[in-house]
Amino acid sequence: MSEPAAPTTSPRAPWGAVGRRAGEDRALRAAPLLGAAVVVGVVWGAATSGLQTVLPWPFAGLANAVGPWVAPAFLLGACSRRPWSAVLAGVLVCFGEVAGYYATSALRGFGVNPVMVATWAATGVLGGPVLGVAGWWWRRARSLRLAALGAALLGGVFLAEGALTYGVYLRYAGDAVVFCVLGALLVVVFGAAASVGRAGGARARGAGAAAAWLLLVLPLGAAGEVLLHLALT
Repeated sequence: MSEPAAPTTSPRAPWGAVGRRAGEDRALRAAPLLGAAVVVGVVWGAATSGLQTVLPWPFAGLANAVGPWVAPAFLLGACSRRPWSAVLAGVLVCFGEVAGYYATSALRGFGVNPVMVATWAATGVLGGPVLGVAGWWWRRARSLRLAALGAALLGGVFLAEGALTYGVYLRYAGDAVVFCVLGALLVVVFGAAASVGRAGGARARGAGAAAAWLLLVLPLGAAGEVLLHLALT
């Protein structure tokens, strides 16, 4: 009796194993971006500690504010392939900024308040994912409205901080103007530069949609600024 013929195809791997391998592949592809998020965060956090004593009026506030800290989360989110990696990159860059800032401040002889460290780390948990996803939307979303929302979230942080924190709470008119002008420019420029808008020749529509989203983004940003003010006082 002859032996049975060998199978012509290899047995298929179980679906669970396929899913695990796919997940591992995605994690490996995201690893360089996530590593870069930590490095960028530490470097930018350390830089802001030094820039606080270097930048002239009325730009000194840029080294001591939320907007410039969450902007790298937006940019890293725009570099992400997947929404989950944009979220994680946003958190990591904000944690890196907190670590870099307070480590540098300690080396410069300034005291470090653990409560402040915890407070800014908590804001990173909230703001990092939001701006990370905003960056992903801005570059990857197929809907112009969603891409424009990403641009509005980035510029809205600067607008809300300029109007409320620097304009109302601190009464630093020069800083308030700088933040509001910068925020408006970010909304218009990034709204017009959204990938889906460029591809469809709809730059003006993208800028207009981003400006329209401010009707929602600014009240939410103002509420966030109020909560942050209460947490820090």
